[in-house]
Amino acid sequence: MFSKIKHGRAHIGGAGISILKSIAAAALMGALALCASLYFGGDAARKAEKTNTAAAAAAQEEPRAVPVVGHAVSNADLAVAREYIGSVEPVRTVHLRPRVAGQIESEHFKEGSVVREGDLLFTIDRAQYEATAALRRADLSKAQAALARASKYNERLEAADKRSVSANDIDLSANEIKQGQAAVAQAQAALKLAEIDLAHTKITAPVTGRIGRIDVGKGNFVSAASATLATIVQTDPVRVSFAMPDREYMEQIKAFQASDASVYETTLTLADGAAYESRGERDFEDSVMDPSTGTITLHLRFENKNGELIPGSLVKVTAKPLKSHVAPVIPQEAVASDAAGDFVYVIGDGDIARRRGVKLGAEIGTSREVVSGLAAGEKIIVSGLQNVRPESPVRPSYPSRDASKTPAELARESGYDLPAAESADSEGGKN
Repeated sequence: MFSKIKHGRAHIGGAGISILKSIAAAALMGALALCASLYFGGDAARKAEKTNTAAAAAAQEEPRAVPVVGHAVSNADLAVAREYIGSVEPVRTVHLRPRVAGQIESEHFKEGSVVREGDLLFTIDRAQYEATAALRRADLSKAQAALARASKYNERLEAADKRSVSANDIDLSANEIKQGQAAVAQAQAALKLAEIDLAHTKITAPVTGRIGRIDVGKGNFVSAASATLATIVQTDPVRVSFAMPDREYMEQIKAFQASDASVYETTLTLADGAAYESRGERDFEDSVMDPSTGTITLHLRFENKNGELIPGSLVKVTAKPLKSHVAPVIPQEAVASDAAGDFVYVIGDGDIARRRGVKLGAEIGTSREVVSGLAAGEKIIVSGLQNVRPESPVRPSYPSRDASKTPAELARESGYDLPAAESADSEGGKN
């Protein structure tokens, strides 16, 4: 019995061991599957996490498009009118002085009136000069009589028998004729001088113009060394002179040198704001620059039939070059500067901001001429420059330019807010 039971246990133990092995194998396979699942699943998660981190870093590194205000460069005719302050000057100013000595007997004009060339203005006592002229005429008659007597005597000698006249007598007669001729010439010259002095006792107007006050008048004794009796200024035409900066003059230097024709179309505005109807003509330019101001004085000539242009008064001169000058023009606020010079940001393909150096020319109001570096049609940034970097993307807007609005106002229209400091500066500049 014991023997059977022993064999039975042995039989049962063999079967249990097989079952246990199967269970263990199954458990091992499950554990391996679980480990594989955990291993490969974690690796995928790690890869996904790395991918997400790289994408986030790339998104963080990529620059954000900056909103800016853009502007399309255009050409403009820079032959624009410029304004200057001019002074009205007489073409001629005559200071009347006596040429002979004597007492002023009379005045023949009203102070401040317009006198014509040749009008009698002053008369100096003529008695002495009339007597001198009469004396010189008498001297001339005496010399002429002496010459006539010598001539007749010489004729008689020439007609006489040569044997009754000596050669010496003939020579003396010929010399007397020459002396008589010289005496006549001398008397004629003396008479002419006397008549000139007599004529100078009447002082007439040498030019047409307006005469001023009488500085030395009736009853005063005057001489050639005396002070001015009165002054005449020519009032038609008149000259208007104004100073032009050297840079503006050099812009038209070729036109000035080409001929004597007008370089500018010029008009005047009077002190009361009225426009003067006549246009000016080129007169001349000074030959040198004023080193203290860096300007050269230009002179124009205007008709002044109505006397509206008063010598010594100031007028506003508007001068527009006759020859056009077309060039690119950009707003002043688009220009930035550093140690390398002036530059702008050009909006390139893909709305990428690219720095470009420019050479600037004349100022025209709030704009600047571009001598080189830009061409018409290119687009530049005019506001929002402080946040722009070279080769960075931008988001430009192109509002219509309004000269009455500040850069800050234009920027706000584009959805871009300037920093408070710049906005305040722009608002302050508007006032």
